[in-house]
Formats: sequence, C-alpha cells, structure tokens
Amino acid sequence: MTVRTVLGDVEELGVTYAHEHLFMTGGWPVREEPDYRLDSLDAAVAEVSAARRLGLSAVVEMTPLGFGRSPSLMRELAERTGLHVVAVTGFHKSRYYADDHWLHHYPAHEITELLVSEIELGMDEYGLAGPLVRRSPARAGAIKIATGYHAFGRGIRRLVGAVAAAALATGVPVVSHCDKGTMGHELLDALAAEGVPADRVVLGHIDHNPDAGYLISLAERGAYLAFDRPGRIKYGTDAEIVALVAELAGHGQGDRLLFGMDLARRSYWPHLGGGPGLTYLLERFVPRLEAAGLGEAAAAALTRNPGAAFALRDLTADGADGDARAGRPVPRA
Repeated sequence: MTVRTVLGDVEELGVTYAHEHLFMTGGWPVREEPDYRLDSLDAAVAEVSAARRLGLSAVVEMTPLGFGRSPSLMRELAERTGLHVVAVTGFHKSRYYADDHWLHHYPAHEITELLVSEIELGMDEYGLAGPLVRRSPARAGAIKIATGYHAFGRGIRRLVGAVAAAALATGVPVVSHCDKGTMGHELLDALAAEGVPADRVVLGHIDHNPDAGYLISLAERGAYLAFDRPGRIKYGTDAEIVALVAELAGHGQGDRLLFGMDLARRSYWPHLGGGPGLTYLLERFVPRLEAAGLGEAAAAALTRNPGAAFALRDLTADGADGDARAGRPVPRA
C-alpha cells in the first residue's frame, strides 16, 4: 500500500480522519464568511497536537482549488507535528467559481492535464489561479469533485470526465462533497461510465442523509462512506451516527466506513475559541461506539479502511477498461 502525502509517499497512514480542513486562506469561503478563514499555523499545530496525543496519525485535507488551499502550510504543519497530510486537487461546487474561471471554459482534457500535474509534479501554491504556476514539492493524493443538492450542478458532468481521467492516469482516489448526502448513486454511475469503479470513490457528507438503507446500498456497490459530522450537533445527533454504524456493520459493510469531522470553521476549533475540536472524535465519539459494541467497526473505519481507500492503485492491473486511460496527459512543469 502506498499513499501520497504532502511530505512524500508513505506505506501506512495509521489512525486517519478522512475529511478535514486545516487551512483555508482565501477564495470564496473567506470572502463570504470570515468564520471560514483558517490561516493560523500555530492554531493548526495546537489542534493537531492535541489530537496526536490521542493517537491521530493522518488527515485527508479536503480544501480544493479556489478555496485558499496552502501546500506550504500543510507541509510545515506535517513537519512540526509528524502528521501525515493527504491533500487534494480538484473542485468544490461549480457555482463557487466565477463565470470567467477556467474550469467553466477549458476543455476537459486540459483540466485533466492540470489535475495530473498537481498529483505527479506538485501542487500550485496559488491554486492554479494563474497566470504563473509556483509548483510546490507537495503533491496531491486525491481528487475532489462536488455535487449539489439532488443535482450535479452547472458543468459538473463535464468535470466528472476530467476528474475520472486524472484518477485513472495517476491511481489516486476520487473524493466527493455530496450536498446533504444526496447524489451518491448518480455520482457513482457517472464515474463508472468513465471507468472509475465505486471502490475508488469516497462519498463525503453522506451521513447528512441518515437513511440506513440508502447508505447500505452505496456501500454494497463498494464505495467508501465518509461519516464526517460527529460532534456537529446542529446537523444531527451522535446517537444517529452510532445507529448508522451499527446498521452498516450489521449488514457486513463495516469495511466501507471512514470517519472525519469536517471542522472547516474557526468556531469549531478550541484554540480559536470554539469547539468541538479535533480531539472530539477520538475522545468522545469513538468511546460511544465502543460502548455500543462497535469497537471493531470503529477501529477499521479509522485505520484499515482509510489505508485502502486512499492507497494509490493501478486500475489497469484490476482489469479496468484500458480505453479509459487512453491519451494520458503528459504533466507540464
């Protein structure tokens, strides 16, 4: 198993949060809501260090292009704390990008080339805002795509093709924002049509749709389900999530579960005056699972499952459609 982190490829992740935001330094979220500004390295070090003392080993940092992603800050955080940081390239919902943004205009194959370059050569320090590229030594380890509420959203079907081609070319997984937990099957169908199997897809925010039957049907296809709202009670109780974990484990789908917290606001960080903080998952939520007899499912969701979900994988060796990889773009420095 090999996973790509901002400090290089590693063979083991350990205890992993599969959906977090450590830095958002500009772009749409910060313009719209100052609470989204996460630009303090010292605060991030303090938050991560507290969780590290409880056993946290790795985080998938889900901040995409256009949201103030900072490869240099991610690298410095990893160096100071020993945390494995898996970064993403790719996009949030297309409506968050101005009408003149290149994602609305570039041909799909050129978007694929940009994504592949971020994975194989290094991420741009300025999020491909252009016109110049300042290539970081930090490489992305996953590709993000986002769907809207019960809809793909403007231009997303075209981006699915570009994202799929980049995933097939590089072997990284596709990670998603599924608005309110919707569009899971539709996104899996669209990616499968481009050659990406469901077991190379992580469906984010999927527990915002707490329908056990729906979640089981996604897991049965092989998709990984990122439960990323424990502790954020305004979206639903932890008891609800515990019940969903029990349902999935009871149906033999415990190997499809991932956990995270998605703490994308200053008001979620104790070291910035808020809560519940990164420690909550290990300190409070996991013990509830263990008390409910779900300790084995919790351990798998934090260790074994993310190791498999975020590992690089050559899909041609798995019998994937070779035509899906035809015309692999050549990265440019």
